[in-house]
Amino acid sequence: MPSTLRARLSAAVLAASAVTVVAAGCAVGPDTGPDVVRGDNPADTTSQAQRQPTLQAPEHDLNWRSCGNRLTEAYDVEVPDGIVADCATYDMPIDAAADRGDTIRIGVLRARKPTTPKDAPPLVLTSGTDLPSSRTLLALAGGDGAQILDSAPIVAVDFRGTGLGGGVDCLTNAQRKVLSTNAAATGRDVAARATDVGTAARAGADLCTETLSPNQLGFSVDAAAGDLEGLRDRWGVDRLGLIGVGDGSSVALRYAAAHPDKVGRLVLDSPVGYNVAAKEAAAARARGVEESLNTFAQRCANAGCALGPDAAASLRRVVDAGASGDLAGLSDKQVLDAVTTAIAVDDMSPDGIKRLGAAIDDADHGDLAGLRGYVATAESLRGTDGRLVGRCNDLRGRPGLDELSGLVKDWSGDAPTTAVTTALDLADCDGWGATDAPGAPDELAVNPLVMVGANDPFNGRDVVDQLTSTLMATKAVPTTVSWDGLGFSVLAHSGCAADVVAEYLRPEPLRTPAARACPA
Repeated sequence: MPSTLRARLSAAVLAASAVTVVAAGCAVGPDTGPDVVRGDNPADTTSQAQRQPTLQAPEHDLNWRSCGNRLTEAYDVEVPDGIVADCATYDMPIDAAADRGDTIRIGVLRARKPTTPKDAPPLVLTSGTDLPSSRTLLALAGGDGAQILDSAPIVAVDFRGTGLGGGVDCLTNAQRKVLSTNAAATGRDVAARATDVGTAARAGADLCTETLSPNQLGFSVDAAAGDLEGLRDRWGVDRLGLIGVGDGSSVALRYAAAHPDKVGRLVLDSPVGYNVAAKEAAAARARGVEESLNTFAQRCANAGCALGPDAAASLRRVVDAGASGDLAGLSDKQVLDAVTTAIAVDDMSPDGIKRLGAAIDDADHGDLAGLRGYVATAESLRGTDGRLVGRCNDLRGRPGLDELSGLVKDWSGDAPTTAVTTALDLADCDGWGATDAPGAPDELAVNPLVMVGANDPFNGRDVVDQLTSTLMATKAVPTTVSWDGLGFSVLAHSGCAADVVAEYLRPEPLRTPAARACPA
């Protein structure tokens, strides 16, 4: 059925443009089978005189170099067959307003095909602090969405302090250990774990502040938006075509707010709420990630994986063993991070699902070798100091440590597997300062394309509902694409979604219907 966001955005579209959208079942419009419902109705009343802003190829490009070996070293994956991967860096002031001369190196990855038109304007991708943007782009280039590269290259800009750019090293190994495990050990309840996580977080905040001072707050959504503007300026183009994936949707919206006349396209792929308080965002995330894990378990069972017919119960048993200290050193947080990261970036075909299921089942029977490999990958991508600094700087309205036990009780009914870890993750930022809330856009130069995944393993679908008011305030008329597949980034996993993005790149605005569906 259509998600809450899809229903609300459809209502906004009706109010803004009087376009009638009929939702029936999980498709929009007449039942056409599994194909996307496209806007090619001959009766379409979209004015052919309307034009979207023109995107340009860079006038002055970056110093691109082939970097397959570097990517393999950084992420332990090969560049997908048929993809040309080039890397570059550029320097940005850490705090442009202070004018101290301190700079940070921003890592950039460009993906294209040998047949991608050389004069095609690039799209710029950011996934914020969810994953290094360069790793998100590699997953896209190896997935069904890679066909978008037939139309245009994609350039991923890593969030500062992560990925291929200048890193951040400010925590001790002991602090990283506590934060990576959420202080799990035998007999520890949520309150005791929260106390230990908070203690390590406060010590880490002091150390990182001292190490990065006076630039400790220069790692944020606002700063990341400034890095996009730095790229546009270097390229010498009038506008950017933006793809904000997950947390990167906040970076893209902040860029649109700061530079409203510099946005040529705006794709919000698996977006999160904008400027949502930490507790509300975490509650939605706990529910949504629980749903994605249940979908994985169902597909694992359907594929005949080693977890058996009740795969969800088997996964929960392994998570519970990690929480109680009975998993030979692996915690519940490490298990969940490993599984959700694998769902996000690995092969989720039946064979890939079986491999992940086998690793979980082996762990349930005492053999942790396979699961440890998934844990190591997750920690290398999501356990870095740079990611923590960026996430904590933008986390506002954090609950107190004494509230976390109550939140677990409140959330456990809908999210029995994820409630504890989601609540304790809020303690990671105890003692940290926070940047000022970035301003929201008052208007948008283009109508956005919003792609909603039903089974986002990082943020869940529920988080995206909180985006509605932000978009409605701009009076924009979004087109929404819903997808019931499993994975992070609708575009990365759906050739159907890539077709819609290719259509969106044309000079003419997207036609009706304003709510579309792509098959899983």
